[in-house]
Formats: sequence, C-alpha cells, structure tokens
Amino acid sequence: MKSEQARDAYVEQLCPLEMPLRRIKLKVFGHAGVGKTRLICSLQSGSVIGSIIGAVQRRFSDNPSPSSSTTISNPSQDEGINLFDDSVESNNNMKSGRRRVIPHLQYTRGIDVQNVTLQGCGEFSVWEFGGYEPYHMAYDHFVGNTDCVHVIVYRCTDPTEIQYKQVLYWMNFLKGRVTPSEPIGHCGIISRRSKVIIIGSHATPALFPQRNNDGDYVSSDADAMLKTVRLRFQTHFDIYDQLILLDSTQINCPGMKSLKTYLSKARESILSRLQKPLGLLETTVQYIAGMRKQHGSFPVITWPHFTTLVRNEVNSLAGDNHCRQLIQQLQLIGEVVYLRDEVSELDYVVLSPEWLGTHVLGNLLSAEFLSRCRVNGCYSIDDFAPIYPEIADSGDLLRILDTLQLCAPTDSDGEAEFEFPAFNTLDPPKDIWQRDRPTYVYGGVRVLPMRGMERSLQSTFPRIQVALRRSMHDFQDPMDADLMQWNGCSKMSSGQMEALVRLHGDAVEIQVRGPCEIATSCFYFLEDITNLVEQTAQEVAPGISLERHFLSPKHLREHFVNPAVYAPETIMAMQQAESLTIRNNQEGDELFTDVVCFGSREVAALLTLGIDVGVAQLQLASRCELAALLDPSDAMGRDWSILAVKLNLTDQLPEVDSTGQSLSRTDQLLAEWALQSPETATVGRLCTVLEELGRQDARDALYRTVPLYLFAPMDEQPAVQLTECGDSGVVSSTQSTTDPRSASTLSR
Repeated sequence: MKSEQARDAYVEQLCPLEMPLRRIKLKVFGHAGVGKTRLICSLQSGSVIGSIIGAVQRRFSDNPSPSSSTTISNPSQDEGINLFDDSVESNNNMKSGRRRVIPHLQYTRGIDVQNVTLQGCGEFSVWEFGGYEPYHMAYDHFVGNTDCVHVIVYRCTDPTEIQYKQVLYWMNFLKGRVTPSEPIGHCGIISRRSKVIIIGSHATPALFPQRNNDGDYVSSDADAMLKTVRLRFQTHFDIYDQLILLDSTQINCPGMKSLKTYLSKARESILSRLQKPLGLLETTVQYIAGMRKQHGSFPVITWPHFTTLVRNEVNSLAGDNHCRQLIQQLQLIGEVVYLRDEVSELDYVVLSPEWLGTHVLGNLLSAEFLSRCRVNGCYSIDDFAPIYPEIADSGDLLRILDTLQLCAPTDSDGEAEFEFPAFNTLDPPKDIWQRDRPTYVYGGVRVLPMRGMERSLQSTFPRIQVALRRSMHDFQDPMDADLMQWNGCSKMSSGQMEALVRLHGDAVEIQVRGPCEIATSCFYFLEDITNLVEQTAQEVAPGISLERHFLSPKHLREHFVNPAVYAPETIMAMQQAESLTIRNNQEGDELFTDVVCFGSREVAALLTLGIDVGVAQLQLASRCELAALLDPSDAMGRDWSILAVKLNLTDQLPEVDSTGQSLSRTDQLLAEWALQSPETATVGRLCTVLEELGRQDARDALYRTVPLYLFAPMDEQPAVQLTECGDSGVVSSTQSTTDPRSASTLSR
C-alpha cells in the first residue's frame, strides 16, 4: 500500500453505498414490425440524449414491407410465430432458404442495447429483442433474471386472434426462460415473480373512440385479453393490471403517461429489494469504459483475467466474493454479459453487450447473412475469418459462439470445423428412413412442451442439434458412430442401431430401430437421445415442463405416416389399473414392454413405474400445478383441507393453516406426508386419493408432469446378468454438469 489513506479508500470501496443501483434493465419483446423501436424512441423524447434518438430513428420504419405483414399476421400460425416464409409440409421436412425473408428493411438486428434516461422514470439499460425468429434461439442467454421490467408489444391494427397469439407466444417464451424458485406460495405463485407490462401499439382515436378518466384508450377486447393472460400466467408473473394502448409516433399520446408512471414505480420496487451497490461499482464502470476502447474489435476477457484486472487496476483488496458481487451488479445495470462455459469451465466477461447482441448475433442470424451462408452450416476457422476480419484470431470468436451453443466443433477430414445448425438449409433426403428393416424392433417418443406452451420447442431445435454433435465426442467407439444433420432433422447411427430426430409440429420426435437381438441396447439408445433432447430443451427454457408421448412400435415398423400415440395420462392410468397393455389414441392395444422397452423384459425389470415414485421426488412444476388447483377453497370442500384428512394429517392442519397465504398449504401437506409416511407417500396413492375427492383435474395434472418411470442403468444392477451390451455407446450428456437424465421424465 502506498499510504494509509489509499488503503482506507480501497476499504471504503468494498462497502455497500447508501443509495440504490443507478439503473435496471428494461427488456422489450414483440414480433417484427410491431413498433418496439419507435416506442423506445418516444419514451426517450424530452431527455438529453438526442444523438441516441437519432440513431434509433435512422433504423426505424413505421411501414414494414408486405413480407412483414405476411410474417407477423398469418392466422395459420398457432402462436403467431412464422418460422419460415412457407408452411411446414406434411412430412415436416423444411424447404431450403426459408429463413431468407426479411421482416422489413429496418428490422432490429439481434439485441439492441442502450443506456438511457427516460424522462420522469429514471435510468434504464434498454434491451430491445429483435422479433425476427432465428434470433430467438439465442435469447435464453440474456433472459431469465427477475430483477428487471419486461415489456411485450403487439399491434392494435392486427386481428384480435393474432394479437392474442403473439402476446401468448412471448408470455410463454418468458415463462420458459425464467427458472422457477421456491418456496411455492398460495395457489402456486412462485417467489420473485417477474414484472411484465403489455402494450398495444398503433392505437388511434378511430380504433378506440372511448377513453377512461385518465384519458387513456379503453377496449373491451384488450381488457378481455389481459384478463385471460393474467389468469393464465399470474403464478409466474407480476402483470400490470392495465393494458396500455398508445400511438408511439405521438410523444404525448394517450397511454404514454400511464406507461411512464408504471415504469417509475416498477423501477423503485425492484431497486428496493436489491442489494445496495458496492462503492467499487462506479469505479469499475469507468475502468470498463476504457477497456472497451482497448478491446474494441473483440471486447471479451476471461473471468480469471477480469478478477486480476479488478485487483491490479481498480482495487487491490477486492476478494473473490467482492468480484462475484461486482459482476452481478454490473450485469443488473447492463454493463456486461457474463457467459458460463460448462464444458471448459472457463467463463467469459463480455465488456460490450451491444457488440455481442448486435454485431455478432445480430449479424450471424440476420436474414441477410442466412441468405448467403454455407447451406450445410460448416465453417473452418480460416473460412470464418473473413466474416469478422477485424478480429485477429477468429478462433476466439468461435469459442464464444461455442459457449453460446450456437455451434459445435466437428472433425472433417482431419481439419477442425464448426457446425452451425441454424445456418443449415439442406433438406433431408427422401430415403432417410427406408422400409428395408422389417425384422428390426422399433420405438419412438415425441417430447412435447406442457399443455398451453405450444411453439416452445421449435426455436430450440438448432440447439438440440448442437448437443447431438457434441455427443459424438462421447461415444465409447467414435468410429462406430455417425451423425448427419439437415434443416429440422438429424440422423444418428451407432453400430446397427439408427435414430431419427426431427421437428414434428410442436414436438421433437425421436425414432430408434435396430436388430431384435440387441433390443436392450435400442432402449438405451432411445433413452440417451431423449434425455439429451430434454436436457438441452430445459437448459434453454428451464421453466417449461416436458411430456413424453410414446409412439406405437407396430405403426413405426409399418411406417405409418401418422403413428398412434400413447399420451402420459394413458400410460399412468394403465399403471394405476395394474394392466400390461395400453390403449392408444387410435383405439389399438399394445404391451407396455413393447411400447417403452422394445419388448425387452430385462429392461422392464429395471424400471420403477411412475405410480411408485415417491411424492418427495415431485418436481417443482408438479407441485405448483397441484397448489394452483387445490389451494383455493372449493365449494364442495374438495381442496387441501379434505386432502389433509384423507392423508391422515389432521393434526398438522392448524400449523399449516397458520402460514396464511405466504406458503402453499397443499405443498406443505405433501411435504409433511412424505416425511411421515415415506413408504406409502407415492404418486399412485396420491392419485387414488385425488380420484376419491373427485379431483380428476389434479390427478391428470400429476399424470402429465411426473416421470412415467425411473430407470436404473444396468451398471447399477449387478445382480442382473445380460449377454448383450447394455449401453448404446453414447454417454448421455451435453454441456451441463448436472445429472444427464432429465428430471422432467427421468431420474436416477
């Protein structure tokens, strides 16, 4: 230390200040052309950042091209999203070049980030998420924190059905990307709900002649939509109780004052619950500003390098905990992006969010780049270099894109290449799954998002293909495995086994076939790939529960275009009835062992049925659904209180009731039951009790969200002797360090 005075200054920097953080993030979502950019511009009007407004205005267009209106207003798109410019064919194969439609000339490229002071609202870091669909696959890296305000924008001039579907898409999008947290509150409300406000743009007096007492436009259709959305999403979001209708081309239009009032109050509410900033924060912000100039072409450093710089250049007394608190606060105010690399365990700090959001993602996933990129999506390091000539080593950027799970390394003829599935526009060949294996055993699964969250997996599929490519490095014998990938479809081979993975509507469909003498290995193969799909989907969207719908092996063997499906409820009901056969949706019956186990009795012996799963193992999604259904008082008494009587927990009623609405009474009861009766507190017993109560709705919610079975791999079953290989050859893991078997449908 140079002096005692300098040391005291350093110590003071490590203490929290009295004032709150100076800004929080404002994240704006909506389809291309709805008016997000113009809204942000109007909010800034009157503030002292005219140059930024000018920059925003230069790329804004209030009159999107005809292709935009086609993209954002096509009633045939169930949730308001049009993945490509023409519809998916009946065989679910994608035609080449569908990503080449430009929404409109001035569409937002990627994520536009700017720090602004909104007049009367305070300072925000505004993150505008471009509505162009290919960008959506990367947004999970920037969405999920609840300490910000989310704005969803739609066009009032669109048909009511399209408005609702677009709002629903973005609400589901946000719900999926926010990790639910405990404890579970009354009626399934999760802790720390995200703040959301919904805005209808392009409102005019001609559209909405009526006003309320504050002078804001009113609409019965808008009120009905807001009521529906609040009812559906109130467990996860703190949704503003007014849908704001405005015309953002008019600075003082009706609705703008109400919006600013909301933003100001929401900002104060969020800041009040956050930790006060370290004195070190402001000094570090100034230092990072200089670092951005120094690293202008590639503003990324590793986490160890960042901590070293903080200690060497900002405050030599900063410890690891100070650095962690510092990076969290830097992210909250929108100064940096922290990227965690689960594979190398070497994390990165992106010093310029705008560079990553616009210059990198905004360019690589833009309509212009996708129209000229390599159709197979494969680039060597040398091939990639001309795309960003200012970066000295393009391998550095590829490592960041690998960390973002946009690409995966692959070896091609001894040369290191990177595969970008999002770039791939090739159609799968017509003979991809020929009818030349009549003696093989077949099996298949469709992984679907939970009911009500349709269209949630489609933008995730390129990420699943990245995970499939990475899994090739984990094969016990890589020479024995092969993976070919196309647009919306992949085919993997392991020895004599084949797997087809493809988008099928809202689902990811996996089919596996192989010789009957290795049926057990076929089960492993399907299980491993399904786990990989589920785990990848949940890494992208941890708030989405997934369902497994099994396909008829008989129909798969006969190559039916629309094979029969066994829904989770059907399989669970079969288990409750202690039946050996299941009835599918086409009134056909098949053995459970054929549908799930490829006919292998050895595999069936290793399964624990879903009805035998302990209540203590229920996932958060299941518990939230039960709380939402059973916490509210029922007119006939069929709620949590009678459930307590049925479970012999009457002695616990006063204690549970005393918690009021801070905690879910249903969730407390189930936890107590699991503690007192661990042997009998099973899913099957709970479903029986719910049926006796006449609460088939709660039973069905359980059927859909609990694992259909638990599976102990054969290496954990030493007593079982098998002559065939009990492993598919691929290690079931992606980039995560968590248990590879997805908790949504499978657990060890």
